[in-house]
Amino acid sequence: MTKKILILGGGTGGVVAALTLAEAKKEYGLDYEITVVNRDEWHYMPPLWMDVALNGTPIDKTRAPLKGLEKYGVNVVIGEATKISLADRKVELADGKSLGYDYLFVTLGLRNGWEDIPGYAEEGYHNYSPEGAVELHKALNEFKGGKVVIVTPEIPFRCGIYPMEMATVLGNRFHVRGIPAEITLLNPKIPGTNLDITWSLGPDIGRLWTKYFKMYGVKVEPHDGIEKVDPTRKVVVARGGKEYPYDLLIKIPMPRPPKVLETDEFPKDPSGRFTVAKPRDFRHPQYDEVFLTGEHAMPPVGLGTAGVFIHAASHKAAQVLLRDEFGVGTVQEIPPVVCVAYVADKGFMGACEVTFDGERYNWRNCYNVMESYLMKMTKHAFYQGWLDRLRV
Repeated sequence: MTKKILILGGGTGGVVAALTLAEAKKEYGLDYEITVVNRDEWHYMPPLWMDVALNGTPIDKTRAPLKGLEKYGVNVVIGEATKISLADRKVELADGKSLGYDYLFVTLGLRNGWEDIPGYAEEGYHNYSPEGAVELHKALNEFKGGKVVIVTPEIPFRCGIYPMEMATVLGNRFHVRGIPAEITLLNPKIPGTNLDITWSLGPDIGRLWTKYFKMYGVKVEPHDGIEKVDPTRKVVVARGGKEYPYDLLIKIPMPRPPKVLETDEFPKDPSGRFTVAKPRDFRHPQYDEVFLTGEHAMPPVGLGTAGVFIHAASHKAAQVLLRDEFGVGTVQEIPPVVCVAYVADKGFMGACEVTFDGERYNWRNCYNVMESYLMKMTKHAFYQGWLDRLRV
């Protein structure tokens, strides 16, 4: 009987799992059908939303139709999962339909939580959604000078380099355009240290950021928590009562699990923010036919909330399924992960070694591979090439 593989989420994790399984199905002649469920018709590349915010890049350049998976033999259902019944192997959708499965990949990303800090939801700008990126672009174009505060409320946060990346890019932007601005990074401290998240990827990447902080006068203010944002007085209040006035507030969301995962069927880590999976193979703690490879599952296994880790986790989980349930292929351990990001007016390539100690992954040994204008072009080329796989 044909097996049904259901993948919830059409982001990086969902697409990687679908393509890995589709390629194996063709290569080995396997009997299963793959279905991806996503709440809208698009597969987005969120790192490109920074280009929307900074340069007005059209949203169409940051996405591709998820239906493009169909040319690889993958079914695509546009709909939002509202209930997952693991015991019944059934997923209910918002339109009332339900889908059964033999194997399930849950890779639904994270919800942008703003609500836990008073005033945080109502004030400030961000580019963690297409709409937010467009609003931030307008705000930056209207900004004529003053105090810019970039707030990261807690660890972990989505995309571990974003605050530093944005600070250096804005520093260069204001310098080139002659805009008098003072940029302050409100960065959380790394637990158990006196260091802030500038150094979270290790000394090599930390030195890269601080070089450009000094170049553009970016101030870093470590904090132990954000108490509130006061839009009337335009100040951010950190724990202990210290206040940071702003003319432009750029905010990083607090990661929270998608609503459909806020049930007892998906155990959480002690923080309550992330779903728990078995670190070795990303299986659900109680249901071996269920794999959790979205951002919502990365921190408890020791990985970061970023696309490179989701890509690696989904690829490995798909290999585990193919080997254990269909008897084909081999499982490769997660290799070093590489990302390309902006720094000021250039780009850099960073790499992190990933090891597994039997209980969790470790990836803090990161280093700067290359810093140049070429890396800025490489970032664009990689992401557009990725999206082109789905474009018709």
